[in-house]
Amino acid sequence: VLPHLPALLRRFTNLTSIKINRSFTGDIDALLSLIASFDLPSLHSLDISNKRTFSSHGLRQFSQKFPTLKSLNCFRTRPDLVLIAECFPNLEEIDVSYTSEYDDTDLHEKALAFTSALTSGLKKLRKVNLSGNYFLEYSSIVTLCQNCVSLEALAVDDNIVNGIRERPQLRSLTVMSDVTLEVIDTFVSLKFLTFLDLSRSRISDEALCALAEGGLPLRELCLDRCRGYGFRGIS
Repeated sequence: VLPHLPALLRRFTNLTSIKINRSFTGDIDALLSLIASFDLPSLHSLDISNKRTFSSHGLRQFSQKFPTLKSLNCFRTRPDLVLIAECFPNLEEIDVSYTSEYDDTDLHEKALAFTSALTSGLKKLRKVNLSGNYFLEYSSIVTLCQNCVSLEALAVDDNIVNGIRERPQLRSLTVMSDVTLEVIDTFVSLKFLTFLDLSRSRISDEALCALAEGGLPLRELCLDRCRGYGFRGIS
């Protein structure tokens, strides 16, 4: 890949997004440093998902060239959020879903450190994906919603969904959970919600009816691979 990349980057100078495919097994630091050596004025999105580890060197070099990066995907990585906030303070979108596996560390302390790093330097966040991070707590979402005043799109798990009440301006929400009537009450509190993704969730006809009666300005409802509902709820 690396020998051919310079010719591609010289040709496609209007690139807006770069994704390092999961099949890439080379030196990520070298790749990021190489990309940073080219003039790509329109680049605003970087996807380094499925890379279990990456060092600070390449990311720092990349950020020096592209400090105004708007979107970063760290799905299934182990991101250093303090470093990310330092390198890319202008981030508006970040995916930090499924970033860790089960371990024996103090989960409460881990949740505090993760949330603090996410909110302390990334004040401009509009879209955040936190799905699959088992250690996060209700207070984590409350802190995020209180500190990121521009937040409008959020993806979370069922154990922390109620924390979204702290950001009633949310327009987009993704939740994988058993959607109870209590959860529906939380959804209904989001008076600007236009997109709701309940993929892989369980939702009853009763809950769908309650959602319909909530008066939300929904434009899109995703029930991909959902269970528990029937014709009555959809009707």
